[in-house]
Amino acid sequence: MNSQHLAHHDLNLMRPNFASVIEELSLLTVLHEFTPRVIGTPPLGIDIATSDIDIACSTDDLARFQCVTTDRFGECDRFQFRQINIQNHKTFIAQFHAHDWDIELFCQSVPTDRQWGVRHFIVEQRLIAIDPNLKFAILVLKQQGMKTEPAFANVLNLIGDPYQAMLKLENMDDDDLKQLLDKR
Repeated sequence: MNSQHLAHHDLNLMRPNFASVIEELSLLTVLHEFTPRVIGTPPLGIDIATSDIDIACSTDDLARFQCVTTDRFGECDRFQFRQINIQNHKTFIAQFHAHDWDIELFCQSVPTDRQWGVRHFIVEQRLIAIDPNLKFAILVLKQQGMKTEPAFANVLNLIGDPYQAMLKLENMDDDDLKQLLDKR
């Protein structure tokens, strides 16, 4: 996939820029007390037509998160709220559709920067900063239906569970990450 094809890919999304949607909905302001962090594929520049806007949050008062998100976004298209257990942590997820985007607000009592999704995002951001051409290989796999972390693990030839394998990279310095990228 060349840069012209990638630019064409972006034009096919035909929806507003994710950052303008976040601003229009005042998502970071509404979620301020929950230490929000925008993660996922749009800020990495590897989003496809089915990508959503993901915001990780944290609080010890998950019921308050449910109240705030339901009060503020409950009238949005396809709003749903669910409670699940992820990595042995009670997790609240609010999902809705607005401005041609699916939006997912994810909250645990785990500090935002220690949540797996945020940690994966930081590693992926570092890898792309070291080698921007990595975006092309990831996009090809994502367009074939692969999830983000498995796509990175595939491109980097990481062995084992892709989610855990990606976390093993977070303590590597940039020189070590560059060596890993050079081996692919």
